[in-house]
Amino acid sequence: MTLSFRESAVPTIDAQRCNACGRCAQVCGTATLALDQGRVSVAQRSFMGCFACGQCMAICPNAAIRVEGRRFSPNDLVDLPSPRATADQLDALLLARRSIRRFTAQEVDRATVDRILAMTSTAPMGIPPSEVGIVVFHGRDKVHQFAAEAVAWFGKMLRMFHPLMLALMRPMMGKVQAQVMREFVRPLFQGITADWAAGRDHFTYDAPLVMLFPCPASGDPADAHIAATYAMLAAESLGLGTCMLGTPVALERNAAFKAKHGIPKDDKIGLAVIMGYPDARFRRGIRRQLASVRFA
Repeated sequence: MTLSFRESAVPTIDAQRCNACGRCAQVCGTATLALDQGRVSVAQRSFMGCFACGQCMAICPNAAIRVEGRRFSPNDLVDLPSPRATADQLDALLLARRSIRRFTAQEVDRATVDRILAMTSTAPMGIPPSEVGIVVFHGRDKVHQFAAEAVAWFGKMLRMFHPLMLALMRPMMGKVQAQVMREFVRPLFQGITADWAAGRDHFTYDAPLVMLFPCPASGDPADAHIAATYAMLAAESLGLGTCMLGTPVALERNAAFKAKHGIPKDDKIGLAVIMGYPDARFRRGIRRQLASVRFA
């Protein structure tokens, strides 16, 4: 669901509660709120106006501000837990995360799925509200159906990745992209489709839960990746194993798949995350070497 950049939310100030501390105006990113002559005033001072970031409501000590619009309301506010997670606790979670491709037979209950979705809803986005959607395939039967649809499409896509077709598209792709298609994408799709035909699921790995993250073309594709990352870490915190899949991006051109699952035809499909209870526990974590670190 894409919103107009010109659509504004509406902030209102409860004069009885407001003590004119000015904190709301300090955190307002669009100068919609201002502290003038000892009182907070509301004025649309930017081309966007209030875009419902909620910062003013979150910081107000007296709950004197209400913001409504752009799919946002005061009901979206929640009290922060105390104490918060420490850096050591977060580091422990990040270290324990591994890409899991083997799962136990245990299904993931609906309460756990809902908890993951609730935590994912805290993911940051460029301009609220989030344009990222989530399609949830819950239960092995639905995941298997999703995998069958995707693998069938990968098989069709292989025609486009035929060496002759890639040679013809080489001037439009560029050298690096053509090499990726020829040496990585084509062999990957070949392997997935061949394994599926042989009765082996090397796409969703027989996971009991998959979340797919589409996003409108007008949105920032990074938003879908950030939401997928939040979902992955949320699942990890609940004892699930996860693995991110980049191959579902090929479904972006599958109009029938999009229509079936309620994805707008112009939406881009980002990552998918498979989830389930891992059938093994790892004894050590790994810190990867970054490509580079430079202090400017």
